[in-house]
Amino acid sequence: MNNKLTMKSMLGFLQGNTAILAVLAMMALGTVTYGSTFLNYGKNIYNVIRMASLIGIMGIGVNLCFFIGGRDLSVGAVAALTSVVTAYLSNYNVIFGIIGGLGVGLVFGFINGYVISRFKVQPFIATLGTQLAARGFALLINNEYSIPLLEGTEFIKKIGNESILNGLVSIPTAVFIILIALFSFILKYTHFGRSIYAVGGNEEAAEMMCVRVKAIKLAVFTISGLLAAISGIILTGRLNAGQPTACEGWEMTIMAAVVIGGTSVRGGSGKIWGIFFGVVFVQFISNLINLNGRISAYWQDILTGIILLLALFTQAYQTWRKEKVAERRELEKQLANS
Repeated sequence: MNNKLTMKSMLGFLQGNTAILAVLAMMALGTVTYGSTFLNYGKNIYNVIRMASLIGIMGIGVNLCFFIGGRDLSVGAVAALTSVVTAYLSNYNVIFGIIGGLGVGLVFGFINGYVISRFKVQPFIATLGTQLAARGFALLINNEYSIPLLEGTEFIKKIGNESILNGLVSIPTAVFIILIALFSFILKYTHFGRSIYAVGGNEEAAEMMCVRVKAIKLAVFTISGLLAAISGIILTGRLNAGQPTACEGWEMTIMAAVVIGGTSVRGGSGKIWGIFFGVVFVQFISNLINLNGRISAYWQDILTGIILLLALFTQAYQTWRKEKVAERRELEKQLANS
């Protein structure tokens, strides 16, 4: 009996967290297809998770935006501008470089949040505007050229390339995991976290419950900008330079990872740790294509798009099913009372 209950609860957990199943399926496919080459942690899995972490740090902010029913298309461009500013200032002083990079994220995030909350502009349009502006500034600063990190910037280089726990976990992955844990705690145990879900679930109802909707939106988009900046600083160390063309197209990949991770496109529901499995899954697709060597890299976008559509279809079906069950229960209740 206990075994049946355990199996039932496990199946229920996996059903509600399909991203975990998707990652396991990709690992099984990689193992069957490429064997020890794929499973080699130091030469393959480690690098996949490190790259996924750089995307995932930005993905946490985008996930928060999804929770309130918004989108942030500017994170990739903000990360690129952060990278350029960080490299430029770090060549004079590393502390100034880090502060300047974080400042870029905060400013652009604040602009996004202010325009969206104050003037009620659609997040898609507002963040598209800041995306174009941030990318333009990144290209303008050094006439489209990258800015290499010079001597004295070892700290920036270390956070992008080194690891902890005897080489088991890269620093970007450690930062990613810490941020997931932090925001999981905030969302579950703080008034701010519960307010985020409330705004995404029903904005008018949230206002009636005295939730400061405008302040929540402003804070969420500012946090998203800050997280994009953190990823941009780490990426600067990884590339050993400020790269103005970095992160192009990452926005779509991130949003796909968010949805695959189980966050509702309607807002108001989802788990922040789902982004971990979402970005790892997307990176495994890229990894398997690279290991093959004969398949065009463009197949990554095609496959990610197909999987995203399947995830959206699954969400729509589950929502429709829940609504039908609720309607049936309400009808049964009315019949019982009559």
